[in-house]
Amino acid sequence: MFSRRINLFEKILLPVGAAVTVFGFYLLVQADNSHGGAEIWAKLIAIFVWLMLTFIMIIAATIEDVKEELVLISREHVAEIKLLKEVVQDQLMEMKLLRKDFGPSKKKK
Repeated sequence: MFSRRINLFEKILLPVGAAVTVFGFYLLVQADNSHGGAEIWAKLIAIFVWLMLTFIMIIAATIEDVKEELVLISREHVAEIKLLKEVVQDQLMEMKLLRKDFGPSKKKK
């Protein structure tokens, strides 16, 4: 129905998202290798921030995709509105012709 091309934002977002995922996992493994009571909170914070960052990347990709689809839909609607305008103009001309043909006729008695 719609033809859509991948834009620069999505081309950049894929490797950045993959890098964030790998780097975040690496940091979590490094935090797990260290031992200590205070570092447990650091691990929890790292996990939470990593998940939030991954979630934000997914949301950014989704918003960009929705925005582009809305642009395509709005372009299609503009074309439909132009067609409807032409149809209304044609109907108006037909009504004018009908009124002219079937209008008050002068009968002679």
